[in-house]
Amino acid sequence: MGELYLDGLGYEVLKIKVSDIDDYQIILIKKDQFLDAVVLKGEPIKTKKLKQPPSRKKHWLDGMPHYHGQEYGLFLIKENDRTDVRLTQLTVPIIKKNADWEQSNELMKKKPGKKSYPVKSKRLETNFLFRVQFYEMLSDSSFVKLNYPTKDFIVSGKKFKYELDYSNEEIVFPDKGILVSILNMGPCDENGDMLAIPRFKYLKRNGDTIKTINNIYDVPLIALHPKKKNESIDYFHSRYSDKAEWREVSERQYPRTIGGPMKQLGLGYELEIFYY
Repeated sequence: MGELYLDGLGYEVLKIKVSDIDDYQIILIKKDQFLDAVVLKGEPIKTKKLKQPPSRKKHWLDGMPHYHGQEYGLFLIKENDRTDVRLTQLTVPIIKKNADWEQSNELMKKKPGKKSYPVKSKRLETNFLFRVQFYEMLSDSSFVKLNYPTKDFIVSGKKFKYELDYSNEEIVFPDKGILVSILNMGPCDENGDMLAIPRFKYLKRNGDTIKTINNIYDVPLIALHPKKKNESIDYFHSRYSDKAEWREVSERQYPRTIGGPMKQLGLGYELEIFYY
């Protein structure tokens, strides 16, 4: 009767009869908590590719302001335990034009008797450095950052979609799924070097001094699309406070037309799924 004898530095020795293997995988038990888990699997029964197109919305009402220091995440659920899921491509849709609130405020000063004013749109003028990183959900529903490579890209008023290739990298889903995080790191120049612009500034409006987020009139909008049933879950994290935690985005936190569907981050992605 055939036997398997497996030994690895930092792992317990495994000796098992082939006839006793009743599952599709073998797991080596680690002696050191800092070591990665080792799972040995046979050849997959079949392989499938899944493609989710990004949002094609381009109007500022179909986007969500993505301020400096804020992080939006899309949690992609791993629904089948007998699969391996790998991310091969990610597309981040950004709306290039924003509402020109400054012009609206000027109109309000000139014609204070009117209740509403037309708001024009303007192209994003400031460049921002965005970063993509990945998190794993723990048993208490908190998140811990995965040791996967990060990718940075410059968001400007020139492009609508930002495509990131992961086909040569092992971005594999943990057991529950993976949180794909989009972080606005702040204003930058055309080369991606960060600019020394403070995150907050003070503005005077109607005689009162209020605290507002920097570049409130020139901030990228991340595009949304209608949410489908049993689809991924959105999370939000603010880096304004060290104590801030990831929290699930509620139905009311995204813009929504009356009677329309709930919206969700419009990220596009391609997955490779291995069935065992």
